[in-house]
Amino acid sequence: MTEELTVSEFNDRVNSVVVNSGQLRDVSVVGEISGAKRSTAGHIYFDLKDGNSLIHCTLFRFAASRIRIEIKDGMKVVAFGSASYYAKGGSFGFNIESLTPYGKGESQKKLEELTAKLLKEGIFEPERKRAPPKYPNTIGVVTSPTGAVIKDIIDTTARRYPVNILLAPAIVQGEDAPITIVSGIKALNEIGVDVIIVGRGGGSKEDLSAFNSEIVVRAVVGSAAPVISAVGHATDKSLTDLAADRYAETPTAAAMIATPDRIDEMRNINNLAIRANKSLMMMVSSMRSRFESIDKRLSPKNARALLTQNRSDLKNLCLRMDAGLRGKINTERSRFNILDSKLDPTRLKDRLNQNMMYMDNLSERIDRSVSDILKDRKNRLASSESMLNGLDPNKVLDRGYSMIMDAKGNVITSIGRISVDDDVTIRMRDGKAIASIKEVE
Repeated sequence: MTEELTVSEFNDRVNSVVVNSGQLRDVSVVGEISGAKRSTAGHIYFDLKDGNSLIHCTLFRFAASRIRIEIKDGMKVVAFGSASYYAKGGSFGFNIESLTPYGKGESQKKLEELTAKLLKEGIFEPERKRAPPKYPNTIGVVTSPTGAVIKDIIDTTARRYPVNILLAPAIVQGEDAPITIVSGIKALNEIGVDVIIVGRGGGSKEDLSAFNSEIVVRAVVGSAAPVISAVGHATDKSLTDLAADRYAETPTAAAMIATPDRIDEMRNINNLAIRANKSLMMMVSSMRSRFESIDKRLSPKNARALLTQNRSDLKNLCLRMDAGLRGKINTERSRFNILDSKLDPTRLKDRLNQNMMYMDNLSERIDRSVSDILKDRKNRLASSESMLNGLDPNKVLDRGYSMIMDAKGNVITSIGRISVDDDVTIRMRDGKAIASIKEVE
């Protein structure tokens, strides 16, 4: 007779087989998410399906807290975990430990590595970037000749400040896109345009992958003319957006950055003309007043009166100068007589001896003062040097400690100032290391 089992005993056996099977543990399953929902406890439940079957999945709260992607229906993912069997309910499922978008893991890793490399080279630093010319003659555009981008740029510049638009046709999506974009930038620089707009009309992250290409970024950085990036994906900037001299959310915004507004310029010119006219009128009025004053002074009647007055002033000045000169001579004669009486040889010798004794005493006092000052300064210098050594962060690093700094070079002193995937610099006694935060507790 066959062995008779209760339902619980049977389910326990099934659970034992599932749990102990090496083929059902630590496996990666590719499928599409369906029916995703989150419980009040923070667990996430959904089905993972393909064209033929599905499996019930559980993402417990602890594992869910480490997932950095938005879980939504229709998303194709790679789920890593182990099979499970709920004996009490008799249900088979899959407990997930990690979840990543299907087909994006390797490309995302390469993008992060390239970003870190370019950051280290200073490609994205604001100090490196240049301002577009205020009044350009020719604007070069690298984009698709059939898209709306070139039309928006032409319409905007025609309305604001008509300039020459030179199009370098390029493919803005697909494997060949980076090469055509780079060729367009080089061609426009060889022609000699004043500013270059590189862009497209938005799209998904995959559509914009050409603008995350290293050769495109380096072509933008190496451009002789300033480059405005108008990729059109404000929620997720590309590396080209970060490396360009200016970033615009749309092609229309890029055209506005590249050109002045002629209405504003005409208003400024009118204001300058008004100010110049006022200044000219004030200058004419001032010159008229000065001319009238000089004209009055040059009349014969005024000239005769002025000559008489000048003669009188000259006579008075001569009298005052004669009296002053006589007084000065008398004063100097009196001073000479006094000095002559003081130059007696005997009195000079006594005065000299007194001065010599005073100088000897003063020299001794100065020597003692200088010695005391030097001793005091030496003690204060030693004390300051000791305090400085105590505050030197390198001394702390010599004792085995290290400093962690964020991407801007600021020292991180609290766990609240870092997040997962942040890049940090760890400084030690004899160098530094670049790290990425994987988990925060």
